[in-house]
Formats: sequence, C-alpha cells, structure tokens
Amino acid sequence: MKKNNIYTMFPILIGEFHNPNHNEIKSELISFMDDYEKKNISSREGKENFNLFESKYNLHHEKNESLSKIINFIAQGFLGMSNNINKKYIDRMESKNLKFDVKIKNSWFIRYKQGGAVMPHDHGECSMSCVYYVQVDDDADLENGSTYFLRPYNRGTTHNDFGGTRYTNESAGFFKAEEGKLLIWPSFLMHGSKPYNGKKDRIIISANADINIHK
Repeated sequence: MKKNNIYTMFPILIGEFHNPNHNEIKSELISFMDDYEKKNISSREGKENFNLFESKYNLHHEKNESLSKIINFIAQGFLGMSNNINKKYIDRMESKNLKFDVKIKNSWFIRYKQGGAVMPHDHGECSMSCVYYVQVDDDADLENGSTYFLRPYNRGTTHNDFGGTRYTNESAGFFKAEEGKLLIWPSFLMHGSKPYNGKKDRIIISANADINIHK
C-alpha cells in the first residue's frame, strides 16, 4: 500500500543572518553616513516614504572600509539564501565545483526619524532584496520600527472556513529590527516598515541582487 503524502509546494523563504562583527564597525559606518548626508542634503522622495532620509541607489560604489564589509556580508547572505533555495538543483549537478556571481544591482541607506515609515511596496527587476539594521533603539519591537511582509496569496479565492483562511488569516508577518541583523527575501514580496519612535535614529542598508551560476 502506498504511503499518503502532503506536499509543501512553492514555499516563500525569508532568511535571517546576524553579523558577529557589527559592533566593531558600527561607529565608523554611522560616521560615513553622517558625512554622506552633509554632502547630499536632498533625499529621494516617494509616496511610500515618510519622515526619513534616503541615499542614492549606488551605495556599494562608495569607498569606505566599514561599508565594504557590510556589503560583503550582505552578498554572502544572498549567496547563502540562493544555495539553500536551489539545494536540490545543485545536488543533482554533475560538477561540484560551482562558482556563483552575486551581482548587487543597487544599494542604499535610510535614516528614519521620529515617526518615519515606509509604506508597502516591492522591488522589481531583481531576484532578492534585503534590509540590514545598522542602528535602532533598544525599545524597538514588532509595533515599533519592525519590518513586515504582506501575505502574497489572493484571499478572495479561498473560503473563510476551517479548511480555508479562517484559521490562517494572518495578513502580514513581522520581524523585529535588531542591530546587526540582515533579512533577505524574494523581491516580489510586498513589504514595508512600521512607524518608528525611538531616541536614536533607525538606520538601515538595503540592497537588491541577482545571483548567477557559472558551470
């Protein structure tokens, strides 16, 4: 008699990585950002932004040692996510000496001031996106400065009963902002940040990337 199975199809993976060296480079990184803002007074404005400063999207081209270390940490996170998602494909390949190219397509930092927030949006034309928390106050929690992801399923196509959405009706998932933490997700996910209220500015670095394989 054949065994019954319930399959998990098309899971959405969100990676969480922690930088053990964050405290060693935090001060220099913030100093770099302070100098950047003095030289670039104007910030990109968008309908999804509120009370924040956002840098240009070429941060990974800036010459700064601490920033380079963070970009490298982010790139390693992208690679780790890609290898995990494609593990079955990699295991089936004849060659085990695979080389991967993580292409950072754009990167930027955001300084959130009192009440600063970003409304739901997604990132197009890339495979993965991320947020790295450079600075956040100790009282940050799921209601204060967290990053959230909106449920991607179309709720209108399921029933509001025990077998449908009634008992799995969470519309969003929330992740607490913590210094030195990196979140990575597929770029199509709608996401945003809860309004932030803290004594210290909430500072993050974001990036988009594609990962290619060289056979």
